[in-house]
Amino acid sequence: MDWFDEPVELDAAQAALIAEGMRAVAGADGLLHERELALIASFEAELPEPADAGQAVLGSELLQRTFVRSLIMVALADGTLGTREREVIRELAAAQEIGDAVIDACVIEVKQRFLKVFAGVDVFRDSVVQVALDLGLAESEVDALRQEA
Repeated sequence: MDWFDEPVELDAAQAALIAEGMRAVAGADGLLHERELALIASFEAELPEPADAGQAVLGSELLQRTFVRSLIMVALADGTLGTREREVIRELAAAQEIGDAVIDACVIEVKQRFLKVFAGVDVFRDSVVQVALDLGLAESEVDALRQEA
């Protein structure tokens, strides 16, 4: 099962922590983009009751990766993962004792997931490959996209 489709059980504090983190990342570059805000609003609409994010414990690898992926998806909602957004993600992750290796792996996973929606696209294939390059995917991953065409 694709990680994106895997159900993740969150308690109210964990959900509040993710929402707070998403807002912090959205404002990291000094601009609040409409797509970023829409992504956060859709997440917050599903939250249970208000809770104290300071009480959150991300006690499993799945919860940690869910947290980091959520932050990265917000950062990439405007098409780029800026330097300040990366810094904020690393700071928020470090506060949860999540290391750089997990963050780096999640960045690749989210970028790959974003591109997965283009699987099988023949028209505008060059544009899809350019998006992959702009996202900073490795040349081997871009080559795999080219071969799908």
